[in-house]
Amino acid sequence: MSSSCETSGACGTSTESCGTSTCGTSERCPCGTDCGGDPIACAIGLWKGSFFEAMKSIQVDLLRAKIQKAWGSKMEKAADIVLEAMGVKWQAMMAEAQAKADVRAKLHALWQEGRK
Repeated sequence: MSSSCETSGACGTSTESCGTSTCGTSERCPCGTDCGGDPIACAIGLWKGSFFEAMKSIQVDLLRAKIQKAWGSKMEKAADIVLEAMGVKWQAMMAEAQAKADVRAKLHALWQEGRK
């Protein structure tokens, strides 16, 4: 059961499906925050989200460099081992798929033989 809700406020107007929620309850602003249509609250929510996103990005970059320095050579070897194992698995999956296709084709030909 889906109805259409129109939300309007300082952040903009949008019409979207309400899903199971009811129209008129606190809906998300098009900016993606629960600003309630207040442009200042909307901006603050966006800045707050961006701050934490940037903080995480810097942490990932710092850890990436430290991990590369500490374990880089071992991780290169591990990547080679995983790549080799996945290559073998991939080839086995391809062989299995081919075998299934062959059985299907042979059975199809067999059943078609009886119709002639």
